Amino acid sequence: MAIKIDELHDFIRGTIKKNYGGFVSPVDIDRAINRASFDLFDSLVESYKKTEEFDYDHLFLKRTDISIATSDNGVASLPSDYSVGVGFYYKDSSNNLYEGNLLKWDTFMDRNRSSISPPVINTSTAEYRPIGTIYDKKVEFAPRPSSGTHNFVLVYFKEPKEGVYGYTESSGVITVNRGTCVDLDWDKRSFSDISNRALTYLGFPIKDAEIMQLESVVDSNQIRDVNN
Repeated sequence: MAIKIDELHDFIRGTIKKNYGGFVSPVDIDRAINRASFDLFDSLVESYKKTEEFDYDHLFLKRTDISIATSDNGVASLPSDYSVGVGFYYKDSSNNLYEGNLLKWDTFMDRNRSSISPPVINTSTAEYRPIGTIYDKKVEFAPRPSSGTHNFVLVYFKEPKEGVYGYTESSGVITVNRGTCVDLDWDKRSFSDISNRALTYLGFPIKDAEIMQLESVVDSNQIRDVNN
């Protein structure tokens, strides 16, 4: 279940008020929460790049089917929620998947012109060595189809949703409008991490009993997931 933005706001405001007696505007809390969310996402992606293993990032892992016709010149637009490419597969007429190489632009161009190790999609010999590259919100695959279409599956990390706290303010009194709140994509296990980061960004780095209790719940959930 996604973390509710209003629950984060309630926790952060309550923690600041209890420990400092201060007040932070909802806009500033939104800004801190979203910075914390994107920083956490960046560290998650970096962890994947180092280990090529998925932990709880499956919440952000997506796949999309892309068909490339001869007239497309090998190029297609990326999904609107695309953030970071993980890899891609060529999909044959029987829906079998064959892994391709997602390369940097210069390496892609060199391989595409190579006579020694060119990209190959040959259905008659079942030889599949496609390559791809991502740039300017587009993905390009090679080799291009001489006729018909080539079908691919792109695997990628989606961009985290930006949380928004819906509220009205009258005479200094803030009233939450839960119908206009935009929740974060993160699940409950990340509540304490995002809260800690957001409080630090707001200038209130607090390690109190409430947060420690939340972290204990997170640790228990992680142990339970591993054992299951």
